[in-house]
Amino acid sequence: MEMLRNLYRRRLRTGLTVLGIAVGILAFTVMGGMAEKIDLIIEGGKAYFTHRIAVRSTGGMLRLNLLNPDDIEAVKAVAGVQEVETQIMLPMDETAGFEVTPRFLVGVELPGFLRAQELAEQGGLRLREGSWWQPEDRNVAVLGSAVARKMNLGVGDTLEARGKEFQVLGVLEETYSVPDGWALIPQADAREIMLADSSLLQALGLDGFVTNAYALVDPAEGDLITERMASALRQGFLLYSPQQLAEAAGQASAILNTAILGSGIIAVIVGALSVVNTMFMAVGERTREIGIKKAIGASRWDILREFLLESVIIGTLGGLLGVGLGGLTISGINWLTQGQGTPIFLLTGRLAVAGILFAALLGAAAGALPALRAASLDPVEALREY
Repeated sequence: MEMLRNLYRRRLRTGLTVLGIAVGILAFTVMGGMAEKIDLIIEGGKAYFTHRIAVRSTGGMLRLNLLNPDDIEAVKAVAGVQEVETQIMLPMDETAGFEVTPRFLVGVELPGFLRAQELAEQGGLRLREGSWWQPEDRNVAVLGSAVARKMNLGVGDTLEARGKEFQVLGVLEETYSVPDGWALIPQADAREIMLADSSLLQALGLDGFVTNAYALVDPAEGDLITERMASALRQGFLLYSPQQLAEAAGQASAILNTAILGSGIIAVIVGALSVVNTMFMAVGERTREIGIKKAIGASRWDILREFLLESVIIGTLGGLLGVGLGGLTISGINWLTQGQGTPIFLLTGRLAVAGILFAALLGAAAGALPALRAASLDPVEALREY
């Protein structure tokens, strides 16, 4: 209680010091919230691609970047390939490429697509509500969570995209990955849209083409099957194994997290300097008090503990205030950007606890030197100064 009284006696200075720590922890929390969301997206991407080998065409002479039915059959014939998921991917509108979660129309052949989702286990796409279409259905859609949220659509509503209307039959569970921005439609509808937009494709009379393919494999054999596939296919393909996709995602996550959290930590350290200043001033003002305590039997440890605990209290109060302000800031930013379909920040329990503990430890570290100075004061010299 004495420590709290000491802080309350200098409440203006204490309040300003707490505020300095709080501003640093606010920055740490907001930056950490972005890092947490990026980690969630990266983990979602890893889960989605862990069973998949991505197959892309470099396009040959015409640079069309399309896969034809013979290419798909060649992929299926590779030993170890369990299923091939084919897609026709089209931007939903002219602004789709500039969003936090880009929105795409993705045409799929439903029977093979659903088999692929079962084989993908945790990385498979699952319905949150509604149902899938029947193989013969046209002009229907199942929406990713970000598309449904951004466009405020649900089961029974109508999706308007690329000059066509699609009845919404279902909404997918959130994956925190690229499929959240997809509107899945029958592949025949997607091919029709793509042909209508390209006079070259119409002139060539292409049929049965797709833009993307994923070979479903056992993750433990991903690299081996990728090598087999590279040997079996004609030239003009780019292959990405599950391990390559996971490593690329991990590297991107590490770089982003280092940059983001580094900025937040710098802000917190700057705030901690105010604790050092406050505690040194407190030692100077209470020199005679320290001398009296030592003269009546207080040990160096008693004095050291008193000043350290005061520093920890300041740091903890700053941490609590900073995390609270950070949570409000994150909620406000997510509310303002909800039109993008995906919240940008994520405040988790571990981030909140880490922010408070970090502030308390930083307060202790910042108060250590002033506390040591107070503990080392000679009682006679301390009393002589006043």
